[in-house]
Amino acid sequence: MTENDTEFPDIEAPYFQAARLLTFQLLRNPRTRNRIDNVPFLILVTPDIPQRHRDALSREGATVVPMDNLNLDDGSSQRWNAVLTKLNLWKLVEYDKIVFLNVNSVIFRPIYDIFEDPATNMRATVTPTAKMPKNYMIAAPHDSRTNSNAQLVLGQESYQKDHMNDGFFILHPSKDLYNYYVSLHHIRDKDESVHPEQDVLDYAHRADGPMPWQNLGPGWNLKDASRSDYERGLESINHKWWRPIADDFVGGRIAMAMDEMTAYLNH
Repeated sequence: MTENDTEFPDIEAPYFQAARLLTFQLLRNPRTRNRIDNVPFLILVTPDIPQRHRDALSREGATVVPMDNLNLDDGSSQRWNAVLTKLNLWKLVEYDKIVFLNVNSVIFRPIYDIFEDPATNMRATVTPTAKMPKNYMIAAPHDSRTNSNAQLVLGQESYQKDHMNDGFFILHPSKDLYNYYVSLHHIRDKDESVHPEQDVLDYAHRADGPMPWQNLGPGWNLKDASRSDYERGLESINHKWWRPIADDFVGGRIAMAMDEMTAYLNH
């Protein structure tokens, strides 16, 4: 969670409620909750998140993990450093696997089976450099983002425009990989990038690189969805719950999720 949002700067109205919704869905709601024992739900918070919000999320069952912004000393913007705070996930080496969900996510079905997906097995890095780990794991659904202006360039080499979904993915934490990501920040054009964290991940895990990301398939998460997607078993959607959505059926499922949380919290 961060408070930087130009569309809706009052975090308590949308984003705080979104974090509460995920907490309820993953820990409490019988339709969507995790069935595996001793798997915490972590919420990473930046320094600008008020203590009252942290306390509320903790009371409702989430494990709140404070994270500092990267504060790169190279003239990077405050927004860029805040967005790249997501990379701190790779420093949580006390966990073997972490599923990252954008705070905007809404869960339709339990997602704990993702931990056993073959795409989440550890893989050997192909001819690793000194900065790369020997083994790694990152897997995600594909993201059909088409903004070609946000690509990383190292010299004249451009990476394949095959984007992973940066709002839903699973990773194996590694401090070596974290340090490698940070080392890449200087090779992108900060003024051109719209999605700096995805640019770093896309370059580090490009399909023709030494650590390609693995495709989980579209069933786990979509950034837009229809009733037919839901009926085929879609597990979750990356959508701001307060925004209209084109498909009325999916909009109704999102509204139902919010109503279930409200009823539970008011019980």
